[in-house]
Amino acid sequence: MRKELYDVLKDPPESGVVNKDGILQFLKEEGMTGDNKTYKKLYDRLAPLYDAATLVYAFFRNGGEKKRLMQYLSALEIGAGNRVIEISIGTGRNIRHLRPDAVYYGVDISLPMLKECSKSIRKQKRDIFLMQAEAENLPIKDEIFDTVFSAGGFNFFNDKAKAVLEMLRIAKSGSKLLISDETEKVRDRFSKVPVAGGFYNHEKIKSPVEYIPSLCKDIEYKEVCDGELYALTFRKP
Repeated sequence: MRKELYDVLKDPPESGVVNKDGILQFLKEEGMTGDNKTYKKLYDRLAPLYDAATLVYAFFRNGGEKKRLMQYLSALEIGAGNRVIEISIGTGRNIRHLRPDAVYYGVDISLPMLKECSKSIRKQKRDIFLMQAEAENLPIKDEIFDTVFSAGGFNFFNDKAKAVLEMLRIAKSGSKLLISDETEKVRDRFSKVPVAGGFYNHEKIKSPVEYIPSLCKDIEYKEVCDGELYALTFRKP
């Protein structure tokens, strides 16, 4: 195991399993419940096609992937050599558009998505340190990351309030955090599509602001990408 990954772990690495792709697995599927279990199965199946599908969608909706993603990623504060972690990293498409001189980590519940992430980042000749774990139970030390963000996936976490507390726990004091995901506008549209309806037709998407503890500073919510996504930023005291 690379020292950079060991240094951020709360628990001994022996509590996880390092697979042949170098991904540290802390998650046991038999212990999963609720939305985490449901959407893990969905994204396991979508992983091989996910990047191609989102690339085409971004081209027609927002004039290209980078143009779409930077509408929320531009809010991040990342310096050279900073430790940066994305929760629910998926295939790593957000990381690919961020400055290459930081040190990147990623967490996701879907192992196939993490494998796609590892492959795509390697193609860029960059490093990334990946863990399979739930956002509500991160195997990571306190106050270790300069930047913590989640862009996609937050709406489907089992316990959003607990996930926010975990993000704050691993972030350094004074750091800026970002949460971005689909708005109710998108849920409403896709809930009417026969194939996707079963995954989107649940309770309405609530404003993520309600999950942010009052002690946080500089809380700002806005909608981007023609109202399809929200971008919520806040600062750890």
